[in-house]
Amino acid sequence: MTVPEIISRIVEGNTLFTSTHDRAFFESFKLKQEPFITLVTCSDSRVPLRALMPDTSNKIFSIQNIGNQILSTEGSVDYGIYHLKTPVLMFLGHSDCGAIKAYLKGFDEESEGIKHELDFLRPIIHEFGETDDFDSLHSHVIEKNLDYQVSIAYKKYRELVKAGKLTILAGFYDFRGEFGKGQGKIVFVNLNKHKTTEELHYMEEFKNLSPEEKDRFIGRLPE
Repeated sequence: MTVPEIISRIVEGNTLFTSTHDRAFFESFKLKQEPFITLVTCSDSRVPLRALMPDTSNKIFSIQNIGNQILSTEGSVDYGIYHLKTPVLMFLGHSDCGAIKAYLKGFDEESEGIKHELDFLRPIIHEFGETDDFDSLHSHVIEKNLDYQVSIAYKKYRELVKAGKLTILAGFYDFRGEFGKGQGKIVFVNLNKHKTTEELHYMEEFKNLSPEEKDRFIGRLPE
């Protein structure tokens, strides 16, 4: 697309947004934000916040980076936890993550800035050796990276978690259908370092989900 076309898209999109949200909508949050989720997600353009809920205004404090990682944007995450006091910190990974792919395949030709940001993923990448089934490895490393991010966050915010003031959650936005639950599902893979499907099913935090919803939205990648 050309730049003029892109600008037109922005104007069209904003016109639609403002025409479908009245004055009361904007008045409700013009002086203060009160989100209930601090979200660490990927910068990938295929991961829209609308995959979580139709309207995220004043609901999600969103931090986006390559690899949905806490350490490269730690101050922003701290702001959501300590200042906004959101009860949920959520990491959202996704199918076909380019950051993980770059690290697995090597990134010698990348800029120093990209190398620096990807280096925060080094501990999890080094757990995996070479394989002929790159796609399977790629997906499992994406899932393991979510576990890694939850572990780091748990260590940082342990006292808040133990006090019942914070829940650390990880979801996998599966637009490829790799979990066998349908394309586009967000599958919860980890909660406060609990990560087996069986234990997640029985956790208090998921009590409002029906058995059918638990089957559709909780799981791990097939081994």
